[in-house]
Amino acid sequence: MGTTLLPVPNTPLVRVLLVGANGHARVCLEALLDDPRHVVVGAISSDGTGIEGLGVPMLGHDRNLAALARDHAIDRVFVAIGDNAARSDVTRRVEGEGFTLGTAISRFAMVSHTATTHDGSALLPGAVVNAATVIGGGAIVNTNASVDHDCAIGEFVHIAPGASIAGGVTVGAGALIGIGARVLPNLTIGAGAVVGAGAVVVSDVAAGSTVWGAPAKVREAS
Repeated sequence: MGTTLLPVPNTPLVRVLLVGANGHARVCLEALLDDPRHVVVGAISSDGTGIEGLGVPMLGHDRNLAALARDHAIDRVFVAIGDNAARSDVTRRVEGEGFTLGTAISRFAMVSHTATTHDGSALLPGAVVNAATVIGGGAIVNTNASVDHDCAIGEFVHIAPGASIAGGVTVGAGALIGIGARVLPNLTIGAGAVVGAGAVVVSDVAAGSTVWGAPAKVREAS
């Protein structure tokens, strides 16, 4: 990876297997390696291949997870898939096979000591998570995205690069907040909703809806 981070003295190393091998996985890999306890032994994917220069060996197909984890003495698995539904499906399978999920927090992320992050989440470079906010399992706070105080971010949410979530906002499971979007204080974004890139959300968004524009308006509902 170009930089070797030395482990903290007397701290056991954690051997991590990466599930996913595309560009998002590369970013997550670097965030995982920002924790000096982590050793990422390799990656697996749905077809056994990965992008060139991922940075760790490709170990095979994700259907062979159990055998690969045993062979490589894996302690944790990190699911590095950007698509919310796919990330959720793979994570449930990983958990169902009894594996512990890792968490990727970039050294360039700023996370309040009163915030809570759950297993499988990714806080990437420039991400800000402020006081008393909860980041659900498998959620992504992507590059330069910010989540202000007292927010509740559900499982498998993706807050895309440059998006800003104001204080007191609730984002339901599996929702996508697009690149550069803005969500005003104390609103609720329903489960599975999509907020388009650059949108300015000034009222609650129903579950399953798609909104965009400034102010954001509903364009499609499931």
